[in-house]
Amino acid sequence: MKRLLLLACLLALPCAAKETVKLCFNNEDAYPSTLKNGTGLSFLLLNIVAGHLDLNFTYHPLPWKRCLKEVQTGRYDGVIGIAYLPERRTIAAYPLNSQAEPLHAYRLLTTTRSVYRHKDSASFWNGKQFSPLNGAVGVQAGYMAASVLKQRQIPSEDSSQSVDDLFRKLSMGLIQIAIAEERQGDRSLKTHPEYAQQIEKLPQPFLISDLFLAFSHSFQSKKSKLSQAIWQDISQVRESSQFKNTTQE
Repeated sequence: MKRLLLLACLLALPCAAKETVKLCFNNEDAYPSTLKNGTGLSFLLLNIVAGHLDLNFTYHPLPWKRCLKEVQTGRYDGVIGIAYLPERRTIAAYPLNSQAEPLHAYRLLTTTRSVYRHKDSASFWNGKQFSPLNGAVGVQAGYMAASVLKQRQIPSEDSSQSVDDLFRKLSMGLIQIAIAEERQGDRSLKTHPEYAQQIEKLPQPFLISDLFLAFSHSFQSKKSKLSQAIWQDISQVRESSQFKNTTQE
């Protein structure tokens, strides 16, 4: 009888389930932020944040352009590892200051986009312009660098889904220059000796930008306090000894 009473009491207690936040990310390696195998600095950081805030983050790999589209329509609550562009504010809600500028303190990490060329090429990037440039500059599909090239009216080729595919095209002469995340590009050259024999990195970076966790506008409008709490905890965790002791950002 006592056991039945105890069971009845337990069943009567409310069970507070963790809130689930559905996040999508690039289904190609975006080293060191997110990797296809579920590792990466952004996942490590967000898992700590989830523990602090008692949340359940679910991670869903998608082609990058599709991920952005799904967040824009509200099918996913947020996107991991998105750089800021003013036009992307129609896609997702970023952490912004009072001047509508992205808050550097709330970034997941900072990334460098470097310039790579064939070793036989005379093309050069001086930090402002390419010269000579007699072909297209290759970038990954949907990435910030593609928008910057378009704004500067520099011919580009943006059908590649991965850095490895960019370097394949560069080694075959299908593109004249490749722009890739520096750590991912250097990693690709280390793991593909056939590319390393033909490709070199130029000294001046093309672009340095912060990567953010940005939320869908529907999530932001309904749960603005939660999104703010997540961004604030990202800032604190990223600078914590717990995170720094396990990573080398």
